[in-house]
Amino acid sequence: MSTQTSSALDRVKLFSPGAPSDEFGKLTEAFPQSHFERLFRNDFHFYHTTFWYPLEREPENIFESVVGSLKPLADPPPTVTGVEWWFSVLLTNTTPQWLLACHFDRNDLSEKDLNKVRYPERSSVLFLNSVPYGELVVTDQVQTEKGMRPRQPQEMVFIRPDRNCYAVFPGERYHGVIGRMWRPIEPEALRITMAINWWSEQPKADYLHDSRDCMDVYRLSAAS
Repeated sequence: MSTQTSSALDRVKLFSPGAPSDEFGKLTEAFPQSHFERLFRNDFHFYHTTFWYPLEREPENIFESVVGSLKPLADPPPTVTGVEWWFSVLLTNTTPQWLLACHFDRNDLSEKDLNKVRYPERSSVLFLNSVPYGELVVTDQVQTEKGMRPRQPQEMVFIRPDRNCYAVFPGERYHGVIGRMWRPIEPEALRITMAINWWSEQPKADYLHDSRDCMDVYRLSAAS
């Protein structure tokens, strides 16, 4: 099943289920929640640990296989040559406001020169678990030479974190993760997603690894 919004955000799409159930099961077996919790406690830098998978290469691990299965749903343009992927791990009760401040996905988080900033053709998120808060918020705002346009969001889409749901949206859109806000406090939990950005040009960030190396980087050989 897929749903799609209208108007300025008509390219925001949600698929449920996202990955095939057998592959999704293998993914969660390969990288169990207990290991996410272990890395999180040890201050692993999830947001500065990303991986490049060239689509011309046959999948060599379960994470690349999942990317291949999600490609028809993401429907990237023919110019896309590969994906940058990583895991986003957030604690739901860190703040009642933004668990992850609104931002633009880009080719290098440390790049300050807007003339050198590039955006993916598609941004996408595969939710690995269901949690009571932590909606993905996608706005109608984009970055221009004259600043953010529109200055304040006129439209927003809120996507609830449900297990094996897959959200796809234009890569240049401003987005973030909202906390509980007005809602009662629920037991603390880790919100875990696999972020997958579809690029026409490989990012050059120094934290980008070859996707073949993900098992070692995430220390999964020692996971139990």
